[in-house]
Parts: sequence; C-alpha cells; structure tokens
Amino acid sequence: MIKSKFQTYFPILYYLGEFLVILFCTNLMLFLTFTKWSIYNSVFICFWFLISLIFRSHVLGRGITNIKLVRSTLKNLFFFSGFVAMVNLFFFNFKFQLLTLFTAVTLFYFLTLFYRLFVNLILEKYRAFGGNILNCMIVGYGPHGFDLHNEILKYPELGYRSDGLYSFNSKPSKIIDQIPFKGKISDINDNVLKKYDVIFFSDKLSEKQKHYILDKADEFNIQANSMLDLVHHDVKNFFISKISSIPYIGINKLPLDSLYNQILKRTFDIIFSLLVSILILSWLVPIMGILIKISSKGPVFFIQKREGFKGVFFNCIKFRTMVLNSDADLKWADDNDTRLTKIGKFLRLSAMDEMPQFINVLIGDMSVVGPRPHPVNLNKEYVEKISKFNKRHRFKPGITGLAQSKGFSGYISGIVDMRDRVKMDVFYFKNWSLFLDTKIIIVTVIELFKNLNISSK
Repeated sequence: MIKSKFQTYFPILYYLGEFLVILFCTNLMLFLTFTKWSIYNSVFICFWFLISLIFRSHVLGRGITNIKLVRSTLKNLFFFSGFVAMVNLFFFNFKFQLLTLFTAVTLFYFLTLFYRLFVNLILEKYRAFGGNILNCMIVGYGPHGFDLHNEILKYPELGYRSDGLYSFNSKPSKIIDQIPFKGKISDINDNVLKKYDVIFFSDKLSEKQKHYILDKADEFNIQANSMLDLVHHDVKNFFISKISSIPYIGINKLPLDSLYNQILKRTFDIIFSLLVSILILSWLVPIMGILIKISSKGPVFFIQKREGFKGVFFNCIKFRTMVLNSDADLKWADDNDTRLTKIGKFLRLSAMDEMPQFINVLIGDMSVVGPRPHPVNLNKEYVEKISKFNKRHRFKPGITGLAQSKGFSGYISGIVDMRDRVKMDVFYFKNWSLFLDTKIIIVTVIELFKNLNISSK
C-alpha cells in the first residue's frame, strides 16, 4: 500500500507540534522560577521524546481511545519523572520547592495530554469526513462479514469504508437487503481489486481460497487480515506472538499478564501497605488487641486458610471477631451471628477486621485490590456451580475489590450472590489499571467511614 501525502507528512507535523508544546512548558516554568535556559533543559526534552518512542505513548491512529492516551501519557510521565529525579539525586542535587515541582509536573502533563487529545479529535473528524480512509474488501457473506461491515458503518471516525461484501466462488443463498452483495472475488478483474487498501476474509474459507486471496494481496501490495472464528469466546484483546518461527494468537491475555503491570501493581501494593502499617496499624493493632482480649478469651488475630494466587493456600490474617468455636471453617458468619463479640460485631460491620491483611500484602500473599479470598470450603461449594469461578484465582486476592466497591460484599446467601461477585472479579481483571485500583480504594475508604458511622450508632 502506497503512503499518501497525509501519512508521510503528518508524523513530522505532529512531532513538531509536541516539541513546541514542550518548549512552551519549559520556557513558562523558567519564567515563573526566574531561571535561565541551560543544556540540561535540552537534554531533558530529548529524553522525553526518547521515553515517548520507547513506550509508544505518542502513537495516534485508528482505534486509539482517549483513555488509552491518558494512560500512556501518564506512564510516560511516571518514568520520565522518576529518571529525572534519580539523575538529579546522584549527579546534580538541584533544589526545588515542592510547589514549583508540582506545578511543573502538572502543567507539563496536562498541556501535553491536551495536545494529544486535540490532535486525536482532529484526526477522528478528518477520517469521518473522508480523509485518510482505507477502502476495505470484505470476503465472506456471513456473520463475520455482516458484523465487520456494520461496525465500519457505525464508526466512520476510524477511517474504514466498506461498499459491500464478496463471496468466494458462489452466490449466497440469501441476500441481506441492508448489506450489498458485490459478487464473487474469483470473478472480479484486477482493476477492481486495486482500488482496495485492505482485505478482510473469513477464517471459515478453505485453505485453497485463503491462499488465493493472500497471493492476490501480495501481488497488489494490499494488507490482508483474517477474521477469526472466535465469536463464542469471552475475549477482549488478541495478541499475535511467535515461538521460533511458529505464530500463534493469544485470546485470553489480561493486563496483569504483562510483567511491567505486575511490577507496577506490586510496587503500589508495597508503598501503600507500608504507609497503612506505619500510619494506622502501628496504633490500631495495640488498641484493638486490648479490646478483643477484654471482650473474650483467645488470640487477637484470627488466621484462616484461604485460596489465593493460582489456587495456592495462604494464612489470611484478620482481627478475631468471634468467641472461640469449632465451626469457624464450616459455618459462614453474617452480621447478626450469635458467635460475634461486642467489639467483634463493630469490627465486622465497619469492615475493620480486614485491616491486618495489609501484613499479607507486604508478605506477598495478597494485593491491596483484587478478588476477596474465600474460605476453602466456600470455594469448594461454588466451584462446580458457577462458570469461570476459578478465573478469580488467576492473580492475587485483595483486601478490597471491584465487587466490594459495588456493594457485593458481606454474607453470601446463595448462588446469585456469588455469581455477581465472580462477574465483578472477572471484569476487574479484564479492565485492570492503576487508575481503576485507585478508584476502588477511594470508594472503599468512603464506604469504610460510612460503615464506621453506622456501626457506632
């Protein structure tokens, strides 16, 4: 496919625009801090572009959503700021006021992000009105082709266009009125084929038919794409990889399968848990320990086996809320359980009994945010009853989770309650981000204060 003038010159203009935005930010900060331009400013600007290229946070194009731009730009800023801070610490030791530093980072991030979002919006409008479009040949007059054709019509801002569907070498038995039938691909001449930029063909075609299409695509330098028969699979993204020379398609890869995201989440867990341990648990444990001891005989902590990452069991730590009994692993507690002590009922209603699990997070058995770990027998009860139940064990369990922030917490009365929790847990893994974790934590803290107010009445 030959590059258009737009595809040739747009990247140059885009980078020039981002350079001007960064230059403006830098000069504005120099003006506000009464500082002169130095060689270090030039080095930092070059490094910003290098980080952008490495993490591809600069990439704009078809299917790049605004939320993806926000995340990629934030990731870019995170690594850039961290590197600059380390370089300054070990080599320069420049002194910055906290307010100045915060202002610089905020201004730099939001102006860069605004520029990228603005350019992305302009590109969408440009494609919607017919600029920089790709003409698509869709081969397969069936469900695959129908869905793709309708999606192309639905989202013109993506820049794809379809004038109808082709079959391979036979006329379909039934013509759908809304979707034009363009004929058999084996009958069309080369001049018709040349007007297309991309070919999409159904994976249900025979190997001979696929080879014919691929040969034609190679002959006229047209992109060729196979529409996979995965409509019945619960997938969000597809990832093409290779083992040596053998290609394969990953259909259930999740954000937390990425090593980078795992490191990011674990770093967040450690920092957050350390802060909670130092600022809250350091005084909460002694106070609650005394109250628990006064309320009934037994240990301060209740330690129970729970199923965690990939089905591995670990010792889950909680404040003890009940009198000592032999039914702890057999009978599920509710908020009015007769085994609850007075302080135990307060801890349970306020959800403060879960606070010691930050120790589990520091150890590495749990995460701050993730599916709640259930008692072993409770998992055994529902694993055969609920489809994809074990998906919630693909990653570490959490102190709080999406299900809890949406109100799916507390006593499980039946299969409907558990199914709702599992749906939320699976959705969380599919859509994980550090932003989502932060949002869940904020909602949980708000609910914690509400529970404290209710339980104190």
